[in-house]
Amino acid sequence: MQPPPRKVKESQQVKLVFSEQHSKLQTKQHQDTELLEEIRSFSKHRAAIEKEYAQVSKNSTIIVHY
Repeated sequence: MQPPPRKVKESQQVKLVFSEQHSKLQTKQHQDTELLEEIRSFSKHRAAIEKEYAQVSKNSTIIVHY
């Protein structure tokens, strides 16, 4: 007796589905990593601007009080 050919096809189908899901997860992870990098870059840039603004505001306040 031969095993039913369905089992082989099912096994191949499961491997294919797994491969597709793995590929989609890798793509999603790459996109999420890029987004996080953009958020990090934006946050650093914003912090630098806020720091500069605070220093200018502090110097302006000191000048106004004298």
